Amino acid sequence: MASNLSKQEIVNNVLDKKIKNLAPALRERMFGILMASPEATSIAACMDIVYKSHIQNDRLGKKSRQYWINRGWTSDQAYVKAKDNEQTNCKSVYSQSYWLEKTNPATGNNYTTEEADFERNSRRPIRKEYWIKLGYSDNEALELAKTTKDKNNKKGAKAAGKSVFRRVTSKRCAEYFIARGHSPEEAASLVSENQKFFSKDICIKKYGEEEGTKIWQKRQEQWQANLNAKPDDEKARINRLKLTKGITVSKSEKIILGEIRQIFPDAVHQFTLRDSNKKQYIYDIMVNNKIIEYNGDFWHLNPSIYSPDFVNSRTKLKAVDKWVIDSVKLQHARDLGYDVLVIWESDFKKHSQEIIQKCIQFLIQ
Repeated sequence: MASNLSKQEIVNNVLDKKIKNLAPALRERMFGILMASPEATSIAACMDIVYKSHIQNDRLGKKSRQYWINRGWTSDQAYVKAKDNEQTNCKSVYSQSYWLEKTNPATGNNYTTEEADFERNSRRPIRKEYWIKLGYSDNEALELAKTTKDKNNKKGAKAAGKSVFRRVTSKRCAEYFIARGHSPEEAASLVSENQKFFSKDICIKKYGEEEGTKIWQKRQEQWQANLNAKPDDEKARINRLKLTKGITVSKSEKIILGEIRQIFPDAVHQFTLRDSNKKQYIYDIMVNNKIIEYNGDFWHLNPSIYSPDFVNSRTKLKAVDKWVIDSVKLQHARDLGYDVLVIWESDFKKHSQEIIQKCIQFLIQ
């Protein structure tokens, strides 16, 4: 039967059916080698050529990284594929689905999604559920989980670079998705998506509208209570850190701050005031009882540029709604006895020296 096949059919048969799981680049290369070889006249001969040139030990199983490396995959890709095959048809106790299929001895019914999450998290010392199960209070458990996570992070930092595969195991790294066939651009987008561990939408999708909203609200209240319990200097530090994650301080604002600190070295950058409902407002520059707010034209929707109905493509807010939000924030500072000066980006770019002098004069008065 083989004699009735063309050489190309024989080669394709070998590369697609006899020797499986070849990386696309290796398959293309082997196709060229076999088509050019005068000895590749049968299936057996083609397989012999492939084995001798690339696959030295085919007794390795799919759970072996070397199996995939032999077939032309990169080290990262091979690691991922070996791990995936290792976990096939095997649910982990760290997965929600494992517990959803089990009976909760306390109720006699299958675990609910919330109970399943508690069980899987209670097996990891970096989660509060682990410590709660050992009898610690919520606050104690949170602190112990944080301490454990910090220790692990320090160990991980020391070991950084020692393992070639460290980053391909985390969905918070682009290498994880690149090793699974995504482009660098797709990987960056997926990393951003996977960093959203907790949101109202995620809770509703996971637990349903009513239960999800309750869980989200409880988490928000707990987060706010934990934050309010911290000393003021720690809260200020946390707010400054937030500003470096996704919200950058503009170059113009840094210039203004630098000029102000030439005269007022104790000028505070990015500080917080809270209202009676514990809502926090972050202001740009503060000297004594005076505040300077630097507003970017796009982010704060400069009224001299944008119409009230204009919708910011990033924040999805209408200009008029953003103006109300900013007005409430400024009025809160004034109600607490602060004088406020607002500087717009376009004004600074047109008349930078005049604006700097305006700021200094405002602070001196």
